[in-house]
Amino acid sequence: MYMDVDIEIYLKKLKDFFNNDEEARRDLFGYEEIDMDEFYLMVLEKATINSKKNGDPMLTGTEMLEIVTDLAFRDIRDEIELEHLIKRQQEIEKVFVSSKNGFPPLCLN
Repeated sequence: MYMDVDIEIYLKKLKDFFNNDEEARRDLFGYEEIDMDEFYLMVLEKATINSKKNGDPMLTGTEMLEIVTDLAFRDIRDEIELEHLIKRQQEIEKVFVSSKNGFPPLCLN
């Protein structure tokens, strides 16, 4: 994949910064573990857009916060969907009746 040199340099500096400064990483991401590869991929996409727009790949603080928020909400959204799935499964299990050990449950509809 072809990548502009300015974007490569920006990403390299950003990776070095977060790898070397644990406090800065905690300040931006909190104590949550996020997928840094996904984060850098989203930064790459936004940096490419910025580079094409104004010639500078650097993200603003707002753009960086949007990426972090998107990643955080993605995790929350997955948890909510999982909770909904578990609740739905429990509702379905109420419909089935166990008749005898060793036999599958019956559904009386």
